[in-house]
Formats: sequence, C-alpha cells, structure tokens
Amino acid sequence: MHERAYPYLVTKSSELKENVRNTRENSVDMAAARRLSDKASLLRPLKDEHLLEVYREAKKMNLSSEFIELLEEALSIRQLSHYKEA
Repeated sequence: MHERAYPYLVTKSSELKENVRNTRENSVDMAAARRLSDKASLLRPLKDEHLLEVYREAKKMNLSSEFIELLEEALSIRQLSHYKEA
C-alpha cells in the first residue's frame, strides 16, 4: 500500500521551536509597548507645550534613553511627534 504524506500535520522540531520563539518575542514586545504606553499616560496632566519643552530639554541634557522613549511615546499618543525638533 502506498503511504501518503501529510506535511502540514508534521512539523520539524526546529520549526516548532522557531514558532514558539517568535510568539514569545511578539508577546514580550507587545507587553513592553503596553507598559510604555501606560507610563506615558502618566504624563497626561502636562500641557502639550510643557511636554515638548521637557522632551527638548531631556534631549539636550542627554538624559536616559528610557526616559526619552517615554516622552516620545507620550508625544506619539498626542500626535505631536512632528513638533519634536521645532
């Protein structure tokens, strides 16, 4: 009797590991983005002008990249990214 192959039912263990790794990386990226967005929302009380001023000063003072990322996320949420260098 002729044996039929069902390649879509059987995957190589290396392919399975790669899929698991990609899923984990994506979920970690999404969680990190969510946390950053949550932290950026804490800057909501600042007026747009003040947020932009804090961002520009942070860049000038070469503050931590994490803090600058947080400010950039807040600017992005407010759709003020195009004012960053103005």
